[in-house]
Amino acid sequence: AEGVLGAAWLAPSTLLVAVRCSPGTSVTLHPPPGQGDGAPSPAMGEVALGSDSRLIVLTGAPESMGTLVLKTGDGAPEDAAAARTASDLPTFVRNHLAGLPASVRLEVMDRLTSALAVEQEAPREVATALHRVREILRERLPYCETKRTVPQGMYIDALLAVDARSFYVKGWMWDSEARIRRITAESPEGSRVELLDRGVWCPRADILEFYKVASSEQRTPGFISYFQTTAPSLLPEGWIFELHNSRGGAWQRKAPAATQDLLAVRNEILGDVRLRDQAADGLLQHHIYPALTTLQERHRATIAVEALETYGQPADDAAVSIVVPLYKRIDFVEQQMAQFAHDPEIRDAELIYVLDSPELADRLRVQARQLYRLYRIPFRVVTLNRNAGFSTANNVGASIAKGRLLLLLNSDVLPDRPGWLGSLVSFHDARDGVGAVGPKLLYEDDSLQHAGMHFFRAAGEPEWENMHYFKGLHRRLPAANVARPVPAVTGACLLIDRALYQDMGGLHGRYVQGDYEDSDLCLRLIEAGYENWYTPEAELYHLEGQSYPGSLRQRAQRYNRWVHTHLWNETIERVMADVEPSGYSAA
Repeated sequence: AEGVLGAAWLAPSTLLVAVRCSPGTSVTLHPPPGQGDGAPSPAMGEVALGSDSRLIVLTGAPESMGTLVLKTGDGAPEDAAAARTASDLPTFVRNHLAGLPASVRLEVMDRLTSALAVEQEAPREVATALHRVREILRERLPYCETKRTVPQGMYIDALLAVDARSFYVKGWMWDSEARIRRITAESPEGSRVELLDRGVWCPRADILEFYKVASSEQRTPGFISYFQTTAPSLLPEGWIFELHNSRGGAWQRKAPAATQDLLAVRNEILGDVRLRDQAADGLLQHHIYPALTTLQERHRATIAVEALETYGQPADDAAVSIVVPLYKRIDFVEQQMAQFAHDPEIRDAELIYVLDSPELADRLRVQARQLYRLYRIPFRVVTLNRNAGFSTANNVGASIAKGRLLLLLNSDVLPDRPGWLGSLVSFHDARDGVGAVGPKLLYEDDSLQHAGMHFFRAAGEPEWENMHYFKGLHRRLPAANVARPVPAVTGACLLIDRALYQDMGGLHGRYVQGDYEDSDLCLRLIEAGYENWYTPEAELYHLEGQSYPGSLRQRAQRYNRWVHTHLWNETIERVMADVEPSGYSAA
């Protein structure tokens, strides 16, 4: 007899129904009595379980489920009150799905994981339910041991959650007997992704040593892959990786819990930039870059202004808004204030400090009150809810600014003498088509740190570096005391029209931690038809990178250099073709 075999709720709005019906039977859903024409109807999907049974998946509000109607070929209907026959989920799965062939169970699991994409209520509970179903339905494979005497080996060093659908895995795979034919990742909720063709192989001398294989054999057991699942995966534990070889052998290995902390994931992926010259092609472009780009976008979406405090009465009609990001070294505020106090132009500007280390908010609040009483310079403090990074901190400050012009200023930049701000403004306003304007920046020993920037690529190297004109030479060098157009200026002290800055989209957040955002902006300005200028009339000291950990900066710089070249190679080649060689040979 045709009819409902059983039903169970997978999620608050997803009902599973097993029905027995002949191949010619149609399955429809009649709305419950009294449901208006405008009410949303449940969505219905199905999976063939065999020649005489199907799994019906209904997604919608429980009260709208109504009645399943099975109509046989002779037109005789068979009512099936699906929701009223529901049992508990594990019992339903064991009774109606567990005994199916492996290929059908995979198809069922694939259909069920789509519930996570549409469920709005209690998604983690849905993920847990899917994990229970997966554990009942999945095919168990032999455990992949890590022994020198076993020909096959596999180990997952780290699984990193980039977002709910994007993951980055690193580990190694080994088979001394046959070619590896498939590498499959299975999420705790049952989504399966084939990785072999989308991953890259990397050297692992430790694994070659473990298996006593000579490095001359050019074996590269290390494996890295950035991949995406068709449905979200919310559970950190329960990932399984499968290894299949060309002889039909298959093994499985559990992965460690997926790391979900944004900064920990970012720093772990940044560490793999060092492998770029040894790994197969595409490590940066197809794995590290999309993973870090997604992470940066996620991170920016979490940033919010936690507090905005004003000290004194900032000028309502300020021509210039000065935005100063503060990361860790809040002691620099007093150093700047001590210099600003000698310059009446600063009191006519809007001074905005953006605290990018919210854990220091209380200390800065006490310090800010004292500094205002001491120096009487009005300023605002914007406290972010978490560390945002250089570009986002500047962009948040710019969004609050009211001045016609915007000055991006690092906290470790100190004026040489009063009047520098007025010099920058006068220089900017005296020219048409100006993009960004940068001053002369100095080291403490009066050598040049910055006199404009250009781009340099060493012979045989694939990437362009940002280079500062005349860096390390004396501040009185004649060539450094001539105002001129330059390819770029540093974001440590950069003046730009505020509306233009907003039109350009501010500093792009694709770079990590504060490198190359400034030259990226300058290149966008050039593409839009503007000209960047260096002026020596304004002179300031730059302590350079005092709040930035060296190890992290090295990893980030290498990655940012690649991103910058990847995005701007053709433009840089065109820009540098127009630059006189004598203009950058001394950098």
